[in-house]
Amino acid sequence: MPRRAIVQLGLVGLVLTGCSVKVVENVEPFKLGVTNVGDAVKPRVERPEPVKRYQFECRWPNGLPLIILSSLEEVWANTQYKKFSDVVVTFVGPQPWVLTAEENAAVNVAVAAGATGSRNDILLAIIKACTRSNPPTISTALFGLGGVPIVKGALTLAPMAPQSAVLTKWLKEVA
Repeated sequence: MPRRAIVQLGLVGLVLTGCSVKVVENVEPFKLGVTNVGDAVKPRVERPEPVKRYQFECRWPNGLPLIILSSLEEVWANTQYKKFSDVVVTFVGPQPWVLTAEENAAVNVAVAAGATGSRNDILLAIIKACTRSNPPTISTALFGLGGVPIVKGALTLAPMAPQSAVLTKWLKEVA
């Protein structure tokens, strides 16, 4: 037998002796989706879908509805955003309507600046100001919502909204 073949067989023998087979008994049958033994014991908890609090009916310049969305983020991210001339905001969340900490802060700023009415109505006006106002009619729209106090509340609620630069500019022009 050639010397090379003997060396190769010797190497194969060394490698194979290093391998061993372990027999495991009493193993649970495979469970779909279980990756660790501990996962089989813990039930999988699914995240609940977020509660929708508002409905945003975005409209064309002619007043006809274009799309209905359920968050400010959806309004801002919509590909038709620049085409919205008006957005009607309605509370559709669970009753009683309890304002979040962010919503309360925005309403407090608006009230301190002179907003009047119920806190819920002030908040709806603030949220509407955060959506989109048609640039040619923005002054009329913002004064219709409550003017400077509502705009200050909107900038508190959503300082990084696409509309915030327009609102800040409007505040400087009015003041």
